[in-house]
Amino acid sequence: MKMFSTVALIAGLLLFALAAPGETAANPIVSPTAPSVAATSAGAPTPDYLQAVKLLQDNKYGENEIKSFVYQVFSLFDRHAEVNNLLLLFANEDLYMKVPEARIDSHLDFEKWYAGIGAKYQSNIHRIERIDVQIPAKGDYRVNVLVLWQALDREGKLTSLRTRQEWKIIDGGGYWPRIVSYVAEPAP
Repeated sequence: MKMFSTVALIAGLLLFALAAPGETAANPIVSPTAPSVAATSAGAPTPDYLQAVKLLQDNKYGENEIKSFVYQVFSLFDRHAEVNNLLLLFANEDLYMKVPEARIDSHLDFEKWYAGIGAKYQSNIHRIERIDVQIPAKGDYRVNVLVLWQALDREGKLTSLRTRQEWKIIDGGGYWPRIVSYVAEPAP
């Protein structure tokens, strides 16, 4: 009798596993690999969706790529990367950069400013609190960022400053775009 029960159980499990999806009982626990149907609905694409697709088709970079670029720039600042690695991300001609302690109009100005920061601070971090990207025209990317900057100076004193930053970014001709305007102002 025990053997028959085991065989019947295995046969039942096989039939259950081979049954068509519509014929099985609903599983209350959704598999993490199962596609979500909660947010999908039949119908025409929304105007927001169509606009997002058009921006991707018309531009070298999409919104997520620009956000990734912003995070990459801050990660290089946080690691005190070699200045030449950062200069690849900033336009040389027509560069306009305004930070609380300086105005920068060229790669040479950037190098001087960056060396001064490195001499004054032993470490720093940038915490992005908000990031918004707009693409008003082909190849024209605008970024608004709210950043909390914290740094430890050479004497061990912690400095903290929240800034509202506005960046203008253009296609760079290579893998990464280029920053042509970077304005950081203290924020409340």
